[in-house]
Amino acid sequence: NILNNTKKEINLPESDVLQFIAEDETIVSIRPSGTEPKIKFYIGMKLPFNLNIYELDTIVAKKIDIIKADLGL
Repeated sequence: NILNNTKKEINLPESDVLQFIAEDETIVSIRPSGTEPKIKFYIGMKLPFNLNIYELDTIVAKKIDIIKADLGL
């Protein structure tokens, strides 16, 4: 809850997901596709609200490059 800065555990069903949380709080979730023979990557980042779309694009592209290098992709 961002209004009072509290956390509550959410009970979700189990799934085939690996999730990594970096020191800068970037979250990388990796799971197999349910319908295709591929792996899906989801990336969550905390960034300032005052960035324009070009600044966001640059930051996100750099972060993706770092993650790919770390994973050996």
